[in-house]
Amino acid sequence: RVQLEAYCTSNKSIIMASFLTVKVHPVVYLTIVDSYERRARQTKQGAPANDKALGTLMGFYEKGAVQVTNCFAIPFNENTDEPELDDSFNMAMVQMLKRAAPTEQPVGWFYTSSELSNVCIPYHDYYQRIVADFANKKDTPPVILLTLDTTFTEDKNRMPIRAFQRSKAGIPGNREPHCAIFNPLRVELDAFPAEFTALKLIQKGMDDKSREIRLESGLEQLERSTGDIVSWLERIEKYVDEVLSREEEPADATMGRTLMEIVNTAATHMQTDKLDSLVKNSLRDYMMISYLSQLTKTQLQLHDKLVAST
Repeated sequence: RVQLEAYCTSNKSIIMASFLTVKVHPVVYLTIVDSYERRARQTKQGAPANDKALGTLMGFYEKGAVQVTNCFAIPFNENTDEPELDDSFNMAMVQMLKRAAPTEQPVGWFYTSSELSNVCIPYHDYYQRIVADFANKKDTPPVILLTLDTTFTEDKNRMPIRAFQRSKAGIPGNREPHCAIFNPLRVELDAFPAEFTALKLIQKGMDDKSREIRLESGLEQLERSTGDIVSWLERIEKYVDEVLSREEEPADATMGRTLMEIVNTAATHMQTDKLDSLVKNSLRDYMMISYLSQLTKTQLQLHDKLVAST
């Protein structure tokens, strides 16, 4: 059974057996990496160290996909004859996260390993029961196994994340399955608007030697957003001019219809006078806030100097 599972998961030419897509959010990647960095080290008492990290995936199910929005690591031990998990810690964390986000539920588990071994079978059986208990459905939803290769053996430039769904297999003619196969699933990066904004802010630190970023003020955000809009409009204008200069018909009619839809939407929902009023009012608000903050700062500095002189 284990040999068959190892063969199926290591074979790169295997066809995706399920059309299910696993959409992983950025916080999940960061939490898995952080859990691996903080894994249990060897203690002075001689307790062995963990070379892997393991934890629970939280999220929700949608049509044809599983949204993995959060996760957390749990204590475990593979150095005994039978793998062990801290069930009480896991259940306490799940209940606490469900109070913060009632729509989320356990959808699977993660494991920092490049290959699947026989210890994955009892772990997956455990999470099969956990997911079934929280789903409250007749049929158990798909249980996702998310693996992270911390050695980067396959690709040095991409996050080596893989997802699996276990399914039973057997010989034709037999009623009962005689083995289980971990079928690979498609993995995509997904993010909510707030996560996308935070991710763009974090990426700015990559260009700084000190790896530090500074939050922009309201005026700076407005200036940057306006500059981005102007840059996009210039690119669109250049593209339209290139298409119109051709003698033959443009090959991509979908792009033209999309641009027309954008123009019609902007003209319908935001008239010129309303847009002008919105920009002026927002600019006045930002200017007033900036003026009040500077005035308060000056008053505090004067107060500090008066206190110091007395």
